[in-house]
Amino acid sequence: RFCSYFKDRGFRVFTAPEVATILFSNGISPFEIEADPLSFQVSLMKIQIELENGFERAAKIVDRPSIILCDRGLMDGSAYMRESDWENLLKVMNLTPTECSESRYDAVFHLVTAAMGAEEHYTLEGNSTRIETLEEAVELDRKTQNAWLGHPRHFVFGNKGRESFEHKILEVIERASRLVGLPLAKQNSQKYKILEKP
Repeated sequence: RFCSYFKDRGFRVFTAPEVATILFSNGISPFEIEADPLSFQVSLMKIQIELENGFERAAKIVDRPSIILCDRGLMDGSAYMRESDWENLLKVMNLTPTECSESRYDAVFHLVTAAMGAEEHYTLEGNSTRIETLEEAVELDRKTQNAWLGHPRHFVFGNKGRESFEHKILEVIERASRLVGLPLAKQNSQKYKILEKP
């Protein structure tokens, strides 16, 4: 929905997938990396940086405005590591937290897990590499939110008070539209009930 909305308005939209999902769905086991988690995180971050940089190079070639939508950002990795291991990772990669956050990403849209406020919709079916229980998903979500604290354009979209996931996506689209300078058109929808066949 996000991509089609901006494509219809003249933008080229690039989507960078989550690197961990790529690796886990192509032979790497989450349990096998426990012996050397730092080496795995170094590999993951290198791949993610190159993937994002590749999309950025492609966007610069295209002769129209572009949006690069990343499933994950570099700071997300800190939610899956001890603080000391994260600091070691940044040293190995010669990066600072700022370079992994506001210096790299124009905005952060955090869509809160269904495990927080929409528990009845939480499922692992959409991603075969996901193994978190409801409680683990909540904890990881909080850690991920905290990882981006300090980014000047960090927007959190929760579940409470929202009618559906579609409603949440529409709010993301509205916020992104503001950031790229699109005029906002109020989106109305109406439902009709047909009582008789015509």
